[in-house]
Amino acid sequence: MAAISSVPPFYWKFSSDEVVRYYQEISASVDLSMIVYNVALAATMDFSTIKRLATIAGVEEIKYTASSHHEILRIKEEIGPDFKIYSGSDEMALSGLAYGSDGLIGSFYNVIPELFIKLFHAYKQKDWEIAKQLQTQADMIIFSVLKHPMHASMKRMLSWIGVEAGFARSPFSSLSKADEVLLKEELKRLKHTCHIQDVEVLKAL
Repeated sequence: MAAISSVPPFYWKFSSDEVVRYYQEISASVDLSMIVYNVALAATMDFSTIKRLATIAGVEEIKYTASSHHEILRIKEEIGPDFKIYSGSDEMALSGLAYGSDGLIGSFYNVIPELFIKLFHAYKQKDWEIAKQLQTQADMIIFSVLKHPMHASMKRMLSWIGVEAGFARSPFSSLSKADEVLLKEELKRLKHTCHIQDVEVLKAL
């Protein structure tokens, strides 16, 4: 299914009315459903703005990248179960699912998908201990990577398994050879000390 995934306008601090009008104008110009983004990059939207966006014809889903996951419950309760929510904080995937998100959209799902697929299945089976263990393992990897330039690191990690994702375009920082060596050492240590199994990018180390 084709759809538009669009972040709100940023750079300037736009009002709720301006954000709503932005999405109204996009939705009115195309015959496609819309996934709006609630993301800190563009200043997270308050709940009243999210409710207004949900009334726009064509706006049917939201990527919710904020730590206030109690609002996911409110969205489902006050907007309705058909309005789809995707949790966008990779390090809080389990929390997002537990609070009612319909799925996950994020960055590290491209790099360590195995852990999050297992986490999702454990959550569906209500195996909370396994789900928490997998989230902890994923977070250890995420926080190790975040010590280095994130975008460049993820692209380099994908190259280890034969997925050429190019390079991080300036002004994003690149990953030096020395930093790549450090990253590999950190991930090797995690792989062995935390017994992280069946993750392709770690197998390549």
